[in-house]
Amino acid sequence: MSAANPPKQYAPGARKVDAGTTAAPFREEVRSQVAKLKQSGIESPLLVGLLANTDPAAKKYAEWTGKACIADGIRYELRTIEDPIDVEAALCDANDDPRVHGIIVYYPIFGQVESFSGESQDDYLRDTVSYKCDVEGLCHQYRSNLYRNIRFVDREHTKKCVLPCTALSVVKILESVEKCYDKSKPIGRHMEGQVVTIINRSEIVGRPLAAMLANDGAEVYSIDIDSIYLFSGGRLHKCEGETPESCVKKSSIVVTGVPTKSYRLPSNWIKEDTTVVNVASFKNVDEDEILQIPGVSKYTLLY
Repeated sequence: MSAANPPKQYAPGARKVDAGTTAAPFREEVRSQVAKLKQSGIESPLLVGLLANTDPAAKKYAEWTGKACIADGIRYELRTIEDPIDVEAALCDANDDPRVHGIIVYYPIFGQVESFSGESQDDYLRDTVSYKCDVEGLCHQYRSNLYRNIRFVDREHTKKCVLPCTALSVVKILESVEKCYDKSKPIGRHMEGQVVTIINRSEIVGRPLAAMLANDGAEVYSIDIDSIYLFSGGRLHKCEGETPESCVKKSSIVVTGVPTKSYRLPSNWIKEDTTVVNVASFKNVDEDEILQIPGVSKYTLLY
C-alpha cells in the first residue's frame, strides 16, 4: 500500500470481523452429513424455493440460495410462479410432495395486503408452510413455540424447533464472542447481565431475535419506527420514557436492521466494548467511525 493510502488505524481492541468465519463450521457439518447420506445410497435433501415476484432482492436471494445449496451438496429446485394468486396451491403441492424436504418462500409477494382472516397475505402464506418442511422457522407453530420458549416440537424432546435463520445467525455470531455469551452459566442464563438493543422489529429478524436473546437471559430493547419495547424476564414491557439514544447508550450489544439507505446509527451513541451487528442490506453504521471506539467489535451479515 502506498504512503498516500496508509492502513486504517482502529482504536485499541476494536476489530472488524467477517461473519463468514462463524458460518464455516456449520456449513462444513452440512456437507459432512450430506456426504454420509450419499455414501449410504440416500439422495441428498431437496430444498424447493418458491418465487412469485419481480423484487430484485428476492431474485438475488433465490440465486444465492441455489449457489449455497450446490456448494453444500443439497439439491435445489426453484419454482417460479407467474401469478401470485397461485402461490398457495404451489405451496400446498410442495408440502404434500414426499420428495421435498424443505421449502423456502421468497417474500414479499403481497406485501401488507390483508387476507380474509385479517392477517397479511404474506403472513398467511408463512403459516401455510408445513412445520415439517419449514426451513426458515417462520410458520405459526415455530413462532408460537419461540415466543413461549418451547425448544422442541415433540414431548419426547427428540426434534428441535427450527429457528428463524437470520435471527439464529446473529445468535451464533454472538455465541462466538466470549464477552457476549457465558456458557458456564445454566441454559437460559448465558446472556445474563447483557443489555441488547435491536433496531428492527420485523417478523423475520428483529422480533424473533429479541425473543431468542431474552430467552438466553438478556435484557432486550426492541426499537421500531414508532415504539420501544423491553423483553426481560420472560415478559414484554412497553417503554414510554426511553429513546433509541438512551437504549443504545446503555447496551453492550447493538443490532441494526433498518431497510433504508439514509439511516445511520449515530456513532456517539455507542459505548466502549460494544458488539455491533448489521443485518440490513444497507450500511446502517459508519464503520470507520465506530471502529475508533475502544473495544468495539463490528460484524456484518452478508446475504
